[in-house]
Amino acid sequence: MPIASTTRRALALLARLLDYPSAGLGAAARECTALVAEYDREAATRVGEFQEFVETVPPGQLEEIYTGVFELNAAFYPYVGYHLFGETYKRSVFLLELKQRYAAHGFDAGAELADHVAVMLRFVSVCDDAALSEEILRDALLPALDKMCGKEENDPAEDDALVQSRGRAAYQQLLRALQLALGTMRFAMAVA
Repeated sequence: MPIASTTRRALALLARLLDYPSAGLGAAARECTALVAEYDREAATRVGEFQEFVETVPPGQLEEIYTGVFELNAAFYPYVGYHLFGETYKRSVFLLELKQRYAAHGFDAGAELADHVAVMLRFVSVCDDAALSEEILRDALLPALDKMCGKEENDPAEDDALVQSRGRAAYQQLLRALQLALGTMRFAMAVA
């Protein structure tokens, strides 16, 4: 069954929110909140909280927060294969398989690694192979999100500023929103 255009757009927006911050992030979060609300109210509330945060933080500081959350904290690395396999040969195989599947569907991951959460979401948002999309969601994205969302927050005393702590919490809310929304979207995709 084809994926509904609203589901595709919601997935693309969630990918955008989990990418390195750039101009228009608040507007993307606002649109995403509205679309995700069609699937899961709690997820929409969490995306809305993320939106409120990104609209109050200057772009440069938001970039620092993103780096601190996703690149300097292994618990939140945005790489699905890392959470599933660690830095092992199995992750290398996983990356290779993703690249092959992307290529077979004419998808270009760009300069980012193929297992980046945002890249995988973008692929699912454009992939016309419902079985492959379901496999990626069920066997890769959701298990990785389970691990990422199951992590305890770092001790706030480790933060050098309150906004860093708020930023980490905002991105954790976004990851949990993604986890909730994907669960509901998978169901909607299966019955479509």
